[in-house]
Amino acid sequence: MTESKHIFDIIADNPKLQTVNGGWADFSIKITSGLHTKAVNCWGLCNFDTYEIQLEKKMEDAPARETLLHEICHMLLEFCGLGGGDEESEESISTTNEKLTITMSRAMIMFARLNPELAKELLCLN
Repeated sequence: MTESKHIFDIIADNPKLQTVNGGWADFSIKITSGLHTKAVNCWGLCNFDTYEIQLEKKMEDAPARETLLHEICHMLLEFCGLGGGDEESEESISTTNEKLTITMSRAMIMFARLNPELAKELLCLN
């Protein structure tokens, strides 16, 4: 079995993959070292003020893909009116499993339609 290329290398090699179209704004993907929030190390952040998705450079490919998708989900849920603030000030969301599933499935379809190349690479559909 051939080893796939690290998602960070794929993104670095293709400028079109360095931005995620969120529908209402484009989010730049930034790979960085020493990422943290409130003095705690973290793997990724979705910044709604700067329209950036920041990812910790020191990750293997599988957790890097999962973290990027996780941060994209934050972006999509914000678009759908479900959050976007930091964890301490963010309101709890009360919904049903069905409503959340419909919201997320439609958001993922929107992501894939607006970002077909990134979706293909991120989800290993090539």
